Amino acid sequence: MDPSFGFVQHGPFELLVYLPWWRAGVVHGMTMRRHAFRGDSAARDVGALCESFRVEDLVVPRQCHGNGVLDLRPESVRRALVESSLGRLCRFEEGDALLIPCDQGTGGPRLAFGVMSADCVPVLLRAGTGWAAVHAGWRGLANGVIERAVKGLGGVVEGIVFASAGGAAYEVGREVVEAIGATAAFEPVRGRDDRALLDTAATAVNQLRRVAREAHLASAGICTIQEPRFHSFRRDGEAAGRGITFVVPP
Repeated sequence: MDPSFGFVQHGPFELLVYLPWWRAGVVHGMTMRRHAFRGDSAARDVGALCESFRVEDLVVPRQCHGNGVLDLRPESVRRALVESSLGRLCRFEEGDALLIPCDQGTGGPRLAFGVMSADCVPVLLRAGTGWAAVHAGWRGLANGVIERAVKGLGGVVEGIVFASAGGAAYEVGREVVEAIGATAAFEPVRGRDDRALLDTAATAVNQLRRVAREAHLASAGICTIQEPRFHSFRRDGEAAGRGITFVVPP
């Protein structure tokens, strides 16, 4: 694990956090396997997160493995979303990245914003114009969701990549590598020309370097398939839960 990341306990939640942000008081993190955020436990887990971090609701996109970027920075958009929600989990429109305000002000409910993952790459971006939470599976990496989020913010200061499927365990067809293109970080599978081991986090870092050359980048270096404390669809199949990677702007 990269030493700029660490595990912290906050109430019932064990989180993977980026330590410079955590020490600076930025409320954020990636939840771990104790909370599944799916099925019968979803409402309970969302409620526990909201209560633990003193937020009214958790806002996530309706993820579709595409490249849609949803702008939640206007206060009117956030108010309408919360008012239309039937519970504490607010699913915004279909997309795979949220643009988030630098701060939430004092007039409306305090919200957490995040993405769900179970091997896909969760990325948090910080910019002078706001934050972004990005969900990038291999299709999102191929479809340019990270680049679109960076451009939506007008450039970024920091790009932080959390735990995802790693290059020693995530075997894919070579057509996946070809779909991602030159930024794909992979190794061929010995004796199998049609297979490759794809490092999704390293691929995300490559894409960030291409579109945010001046930004500070950090990657946790944790494979969700190999590390049992994280949810993994590749490892556990339909029984897998989901981790939430989130940030709470002040």
